[in-house]
Amino acid sequence: MRSIAVAAAILARCLADDAVNVSRVAAWALQRREERIRRWLPSQPFNRTGFRLVPVPPKLERGFLLVATKSPVERLRRNESTNDNLGAILRDVCATPYPARLVVRTPSEKARAERFRPCPKIEIVALEATDAPMERLARATSLRLFKVGALAANLPLYKDGTLYLDNDIAIRRDRADVLMGLFDEVRKRHKALGVTKSHLCIPRGHWTSEVPPGYCERNGGILFFSAANRSAALAREWLEEMRQGTSKDGRDQMPLRKVLWRHRDDEVFDLPVGIQCGPYCDPCSTDDPPLLWHTKRIDRVRWAQKMLLKSRRKGVSARSVCGFQ
Repeated sequence: MRSIAVAAAILARCLADDAVNVSRVAAWALQRREERIRRWLPSQPFNRTGFRLVPVPPKLERGFLLVATKSPVERLRRNESTNDNLGAILRDVCATPYPARLVVRTPSEKARAERFRPCPKIEIVALEATDAPMERLARATSLRLFKVGALAANLPLYKDGTLYLDNDIAIRRDRADVLMGLFDEVRKRHKALGVTKSHLCIPRGHWTSEVPPGYCERNGGILFFSAANRSAALAREWLEEMRQGTSKDGRDQMPLRKVLWRHRDDEVFDLPVGIQCGPYCDPCSTDDPPLLWHTKRIDRVRWAQKMLLKSRRKGVSARSVCGFQ
C-alpha cells in the first residue's frame, strides 16, 4: 500500500510539473510571436492572422482633373441633357470612388458649376482667382490655350496620379479601378506621363519639321500624369509651346507632339489604344472592352438609339450602353 501511495504522489507531482511546463511553453510562444511581429512589421498597416502577416494595400491618392469654360459651363444642367457633355462626365466621376477638380475661367463660372455639380466631392476652382500670373491666360480667347494653361497651373494635384479627361468622354463606371490602375503601369516604368496614340497619325496641317514624320500624335484629351513634379514640368513645357504657336486649326496636339518627342525615352509611356473607344468603334466589344468612350454625349445617345432600333443588343438600353451612362 505504501508503494502505491508513493507512486501516486510521484505521478501527481509529474502532472503538476507538466502543467507548469505547458503554461511556460505557451507564454514563451506568445512572447516569441509578438517579438516576431514587432521585428518584421513595416511602417504601413498590416493585418495579423496567426503567424502570417497579410498586407493591406495602402490607399493611393488619385483623382480626375477636368477643365471647362464658356459653353460647356453654360450648358450645365441638373438633369441629364444630350448636349451637356460636362454634366455627363461629372456624373460619371461622382459614381466612382475618386475625387476630382474642375477648373473654370471666372468666379461666375465657378458659382454656376458649384450650383449644378452632381456631388460635393468635385472641387471647383477658377483660374483667375487661384493663380495671378495666369490671369491674362485665363482671359485668352483660345479654349485650348486655356486648357493647357489650367493644367500647368493645377499640377501637381494628386500625388499618386492625376488623370486629365476632356469633357466629351464617358467613363465606364464599373471599371473605374481598372482605369486608375493604369497609373501602376506608368509608374513601374518610372515614366511621368501615360498617353495613347491618336487615331490619325498626323492630321492635315499638323506637320512640323521639329518631329520626324514617323512619330505620331498622341491624344491630348486623355493624359495620365503619374509623377507629380515631373508631370507638372511637362505641362509647363507644353504651355510654352502653345504660346509660341500651334496648328492652323488651333488644336493642342501639335505642340504636345513636340514635347513628347523631346522626352520620348525618359518621361513618356504609350498605353494601349484599346483603353478608349472613339467615334467609330464599338463600345460593347467583348474582345477588348474599352474603359473610356471618347465622343460627344449626343453621339453616344444616337448610337444607343440606333442599336435599339436595329436589334435587341445585350448591354444596350435607353439608360446605359455596356457600362457607360
